[in-house]
Amino acid sequence: MKIIQSLPFLFAWLSAALADIEFTDPPAGAIIQGNHVITAHWKDSGRDPRLSDLTKYDLYLCAGGDKSGTYEEVAVLMSSISFARGNSVSFQVDPEVGGSEDNAYFLKMVSMGPNSVVTNFSKRFTLQGMTGSFSSRVQSGILSITDTDGPGNKDGTKHIDLRKRQNTGQYTVAYEYQTGLTRYAPMAKKPGTTITAKTASRQYPTSSYSLATTYLSAATIVTTLSASETYSTSSIENTASAAGQPTATSDSDKKMKRWLERWQD
Repeated sequence: MKIIQSLPFLFAWLSAALADIEFTDPPAGAIIQGNHVITAHWKDSGRDPRLSDLTKYDLYLCAGGDKSGTYEEVAVLMSSISFARGNSVSFQVDPEVGGSEDNAYFLKMVSMGPNSVVTNFSKRFTLQGMTGSFSSRVQSGILSITDTDGPGNKDGTKHIDLRKRQNTGQYTVAYEYQTGLTRYAPMAKKPGTTITAKTASRQYPTSSYSLATTYLSAATIVTTLSASETYSTSSIENTASAAGQPTATSDSDKKMKRWLERWQD
């Protein structure tokens, strides 16, 4: 898999009162040349959450079937882009990321806010002139396609996949069982109020590794999203008076005090 080369954004300012997004372009069943510039547009879907509650998004090019596990994120189009940049974006696809099967592709946008993550899918479209190939899973998924709607509401996957970060969902799936270029990690543990450990010990076993001696294959994990903290901390001012300076009691202390006072001017 190869990362897509991004082109300049097309600015179209969003109202602060909009809800989450609905793709309007590419349209369902569109046929696009894979090596041409593609522009994705979206609009207010009229559903919660409000866009004012979302801050940034990641955009992926996906290929495969409609059900979870039958499609893959074949390329990262945009990463951590602010919604303030506008409601459209242009990009160019590397022809080697996949094949030219009919309606094999769709866009996936993962929108993030302080308390939620929302996933939206575009309609399906075809990329012509592609020179790459798909994995066996993607090829099987393409054979199961019955329309150009994309994942949508199929297989219990809501068009708006709203998951509170602190609730059950993608953040509760063990990391090693997740697939795709984006993975999800649970909330960081809250530190305790007391120190009970007497000796240091590892929380998790060490990971094995090997040194690269040739060029490595494309990354299988590009982004990891961690669930936001569901607890809060607060601090208060220490109103206790500062301790006074120590007084000289011994002869050596008095001599040192006089010596230091000589340099005060």
